[in-house]
Amino acid sequence: MAPAETKDKIGHVPGGARRIAHSKVKTGCITCRARRVKCDEGKPKCLRCHKYGTECGGYQSTNRGASPRNNFRTIRVRALVPKPPYPSNGGPLFQFPTVGLFQSNLEQRYFDIFSTRIARQLCPYFDAERWTLTILQACMSHPSIRCAAIAIGALGKTNEIARLCKRPVTGELILMDVKHVVGSGTIDTKKMINQANEHHQHALEFYGKAINGMRREMKGFYQDIRVSLIICIIISCFEGIHGNHRSAAAQLQAGLAIVENFHSQVKSSPILHPKGYSSPCPDVVDDFLVQSFGRIDIQSMSVFDPRPVEVHSTLKCEGKETIAAMPKIIRSIEEARIYHDLITRRIMHFNSSIHTPRSRPVGSGDAQKPWPTLQLLPQGINPNHNPIPWVDLKISLEEIDSTISSTKLKNEKDMLSRELRSWVEASHLLLQARMKMKSQDTIPAHILRIAALSNEISLGAAFSITESAYDIFLPHFRLIVQHASQVLALQQEHFARFHCHSGAPGPVDIHFSFEIGLIPSLYIVLIKCRHGPTRRQALALLRKYPHREGVWDTASSSGLGSWVMELEEEGARNYYAAQTCTFIPAAVHSMESCKDGEANHSTSTMAAPVTETSDPDSLSIPEVVRVRQARMRFDLLERRAVLFGVQMDLNSGAYIEKTGIYEW
Repeated sequence: MAPAETKDKIGHVPGGARRIAHSKVKTGCITCRARRVKCDEGKPKCLRCHKYGTECGGYQSTNRGASPRNNFRTIRVRALVPKPPYPSNGGPLFQFPTVGLFQSNLEQRYFDIFSTRIARQLCPYFDAERWTLTILQACMSHPSIRCAAIAIGALGKTNEIARLCKRPVTGELILMDVKHVVGSGTIDTKKMINQANEHHQHALEFYGKAINGMRREMKGFYQDIRVSLIICIIISCFEGIHGNHRSAAAQLQAGLAIVENFHSQVKSSPILHPKGYSSPCPDVVDDFLVQSFGRIDIQSMSVFDPRPVEVHSTLKCEGKETIAAMPKIIRSIEEARIYHDLITRRIMHFNSSIHTPRSRPVGSGDAQKPWPTLQLLPQGINPNHNPIPWVDLKISLEEIDSTISSTKLKNEKDMLSRELRSWVEASHLLLQARMKMKSQDTIPAHILRIAALSNEISLGAAFSITESAYDIFLPHFRLIVQHASQVLALQQEHFARFHCHSGAPGPVDIHFSFEIGLIPSLYIVLIKCRHGPTRRQALALLRKYPHREGVWDTASSSGLGSWVMELEEEGARNYYAAQTCTFIPAAVHSMESCKDGEANHSTSTMAAPVTETSDPDSLSIPEVVRVRQARMRFDLLERRAVLFGVQMDLNSGAYIEKTGIYEW
């Protein structure tokens, strides 16, 4: 082999000399051997991998009897260390060589907190062991990622102290908020407050060092795509725990852009490698990370998707060939999750492709005020983004007839319904068996069932133009609450068991995971279910178990949901009281007689008498008082949300915007 230094930038011998034939060498790095390209065998990483932005797989002893094809199959999904079962005591997955990794005992203590008590909590529902191994391996190789992990460990220590603070009136645990560790009225001692502030300050210092290190790496000789994706995730985790959703969302978007660019560069087939299913080049980015960002894409669409309708119209077809090949019986949770993610992405793209923000609700009469755009974003984000388009947006009046009568759209909706139904049938036995286990192992099955129920609601109401269209989904709403109750109870039991143990410290409950699980579905119940008891059960769960999932937060979501519920119940009482003494405007009756899927503009002068009840759980919420386009602007660091919604004024029949403030 010619020495590495005698080659030019692309590995050719200079001067145009004819290459001398040599026998094949099988001692190159793992990555170059898998790609069947010549390796310069540079140590610790080969130059070819550096130049092409590829993670060098390193070197291993070569078995001369093994063929290159077999070698490729063994490294298709990279595992740099063995994958042992996660210890039941919450201990470390493997021991780290700590010599030279840390500059102080403080760094090592914070990193120990992260690696043994926090890392697994960042991905609590699925793939916790694999995620933990992935992030800890990256920490060993990249000081900036390790520094970010140290910062999260310091935040975890802050949280461990702050969670002891309770509200002076209700006794409710305060969701960790580093800016309000010394919140007014808390019962913490001065010493504990000082300790929390000290840990918080260390967290910010280490985070600053991590960011500076990452910037230096980005300006270096090459940029490792896989490492860049891990950086996006860990920065998003820190910002999410810290309460800065704007930065967390920006990091997720940056990661999605990297994945999109990766797919375009390798010219992958959307049929063979639909986004979120498999990697077109697993020696560069493994399937696990591609699937993780596929789920982040779902999270993005649920809150802050900036893409236009035309993009959704293209992406809604991605993955259907893979789904068509789904087995009749799904035998693993991982397989069930991957197929369900593909179906979810197709449903969300479909709904986003047919929905446009309407200027006026059905039955708005002569109302001149335009229906404001949805927003469930922190302040400062583009106000034109449409969160939760798969459940909240309605078809514009101008497009009602063409949308509902479109054979093409109806066929697409029917196909998605069949795909979802096929998944439910294929995974039924698996999920039922897992739900009987009475342990943490049942949680993934409950989460998948909740997600499927939410998809059935969003797809079933795709062509709806009234809020009453959601009433037929009451069984779904009840099941969502039931499954969520079991998940949260199991998690609470898990943490209680560790905290009551007198031995090694248990996991730090940081109230955060970077993937969504329960909050969006419970939020749907709060906003769209008008059955009082079920609605209040969802609200109670969000308030009893404060936590954050990606850019979703229980405090702000429950605040908006309870505000909408109060507006609707007050409106219902006023509506029934008005029937006994006055006429109701024609526009109100137009809404009441409007059926799902069609606009009925008939007029009437008197509503049918309805008996008013003082019991909120028994109070029926008429269509005319239901709040539409509920949204908010929130600031988690300030613990404050500005709430917005549109509700009909019973006197004029016009829709008006309601506003409120929620602080916690």
